[in-house]
Amino acid sequence: MLRTAYFATESLDPDIRYEAWRNLVSAVFEPRPALPAESGLSVRAMSVDLGSLLVVGVHAEAQDFIRTRRLIALESLDHYLIQVYSRGVCQGDYGDLRNTVRPGDIKIVDLSRPFVTSNTDFDNITMTIPRNALAPLLARPDALHGTVLPRETPRAAVLASHIRQVFEHARALTAEDAAAMGGATVRLVAACLGSNPRARDEARAGHAAASLSLVRDFIEQNLTSANLNPSMVAERFRMSRAQLYRLFPMDGGVAAYIRARRLRACYLAITGHHTGKVPIGAIAFRYGFGSEAHFSRAFRGFFGISPTEARSTGQAASRPFGGGATSEPDFINDWMRKSCCASGMPQCE
Repeated sequence: MLRTAYFATESLDPDIRYEAWRNLVSAVFEPRPALPAESGLSVRAMSVDLGSLLVVGVHAEAQDFIRTRRLIALESLDHYLIQVYSRGVCQGDYGDLRNTVRPGDIKIVDLSRPFVTSNTDFDNITMTIPRNALAPLLARPDALHGTVLPRETPRAAVLASHIRQVFEHARALTAEDAAAMGGATVRLVAACLGSNPRARDEARAGHAAASLSLVRDFIEQNLTSANLNPSMVAERFRMSRAQLYRLFPMDGGVAAYIRARRLRACYLAITGHHTGKVPIGAIAFRYGFGSEAHFSRAFRGFFGISPTEARSTGQAASRPFGGGATSEPDFINDWMRKSCCASGMPQCE
């Protein structure tokens, strides 16, 4: 039997229901109920671990979901959420894109990017796929954030039906069935979102092997290098600056991407318990910022708080919740973090 967890607020006192739900999904987003938290919140959820995929069904009252740059930096989850709604309406703001999701529609969320959504009372099923499993199969892996497949399109109908069937029968699958189903599901998702069947072959083609994932890995491994800049990356992969820029259209180019990753690394270092005594200026210099004043301005502009505020709030934060509302209290957060660890994501270091 596959690992399954259940969550329900009905068994909890009304004044702690929101906090229980918030802690369950804290790695993914911040929920904001439409009603005051002390008035109680009705949520039921079931999660099934398919190994390479996580599928979660939720029945909940109206609320907003917010994923900020601060949360992205803190958790650094690198997944796609494929969501199909059967009840309710979701208004979403994904930066440059705003849209509305209705029952039968499918929404794609990229957890490497911020968003705010506002939901009426809703039922939905979310399939969570690690980026490294899906992105190589997509023609435009970084252009999907906030995309909606309307319910009247054949692709949406096929994919929604498949996701519902997987969720309905997931608990009866064996581990071997789940592994096979996971691979087939990822390929179907890619086909419905815009697949690129030649992507893997192209990524192996000699020095043209500078796929987005390889470039990202190289940048991540060299964040503390004083020489890390677009010219260094272009030379390493034998690309022109224009080619390199086109790999990061949603980030404003490779220079902006490098800066964002360095700021994220600084955020993790500043808020980490093991680096609590390291001066903020030393952390900034380590990640290529020439002055503490410049770093502070960049940090506040990106995260909305100062480095000093980040240190105090990060180290004071507490995560665990033992309210007993679910059979495995941190099931969703644990799966998300472990799936990144299995892929060698940097937050696991």
